[in-house]
Formats: sequence, structure tokens, C-alpha cells
Amino acid sequence: MQSFVPVPVGPAIPRHDREDERARYCRVMMILFTPWRAATDLKSPDETWESAYERVKDDFLPHHTSVMDNLAELNLCRDSRDD
Repeated sequence: MQSFVPVPVGPAIPRHDREDERARYCRVMMILFTPWRAATDLKSPDETWESAYERVKDDFLPHHTSVMDNLAELNLCRDSRDD
């Protein structure tokens, strides 16, 4: 099997460590790593994205959490480059 490194294109992935981006981060990670067909599969209408993420975060596969960690590291590297 050949290894490869995916490089996300488009808008930046929200940062998990910034309070103003936390809800967007939770929403994106759930969309990417949780099986769903309708938005209600991800969260109930009266639930926040943060609480929905907290509810399912322990169910993510180890590979998925590794990808999330790598995305966070990529954001840090891009921020350092831009400083």
C-alpha cells in the first residue's frame, strides 16, 4: 500500500484551541468523522455543536483522532509561518 499525505484545500480548518472557532471546529470534525445522512444524525436541534462533539468524541476511531491531531498541527505550522 502506498502512503500519501492529504493536504486540505479551501478555507482553513477551524482551530480547536480558539474559543471563537470552537463550535465551527466541532461541527467540521463531526461532519468529517461521524457517519450521517441528515443533520439530525449529528446533533439534535436543541443541542450545541460543542455538546454534540463532547458526546461522541470518545467514539472516534484512533485513526480519526490522529488525523484531527495532524490537522491541528498543520494549523499551528501555518500560523507560525505567517508570523
